[in-house]
Amino acid sequence: MYNGLIKQDFSKVLIVFQDEVSLWWLRVLKKGFRHCYILIPFEENSYLEINPMSNRLFINIYNFPKGYDYVAILEGKGKRVCEADIPEIPPFSAFPIGVFTCVEFVKRVLGIQSRIVVTPYELYKKIKVVGKSS
Repeated sequence: MYNGLIKQDFSKVLIVFQDEVSLWWLRVLKKGFRHCYILIPFEENSYLEINPMSNRLFINIYNFPKGYDYVAILEGKGKRVCEADIPEIPPFSAFPIGVFTCVEFVKRVLGIQSRIVVTPYELYKKIKVVGKSS
């Protein structure tokens, strides 16, 4: 358990894309992009994971020793990790109604309202395009 106060600006997050899924029907999605979740780095080598699963929202805090490269460990396990900005002021229009999926969760955190982004791979492409323009 984390007992300290978190004193940091959370303007950037990491989006983790992975292949491992427990639901058989998600295997129709592009390999390596079957699930996604948020990882928020804070303080020195600590991360807040917010992982929207089909049956619950998994939230955990990881504290690693100095020099431990958690992102490299994730990438070594075949996960793809991308950095994205959280908008300072969320858009003024309401989000479209949609099914609560991992993609929808990440889109809301990032302020993405595109209705055509529905799979983790489409989200990945959207994040990469937005990242190139900023």
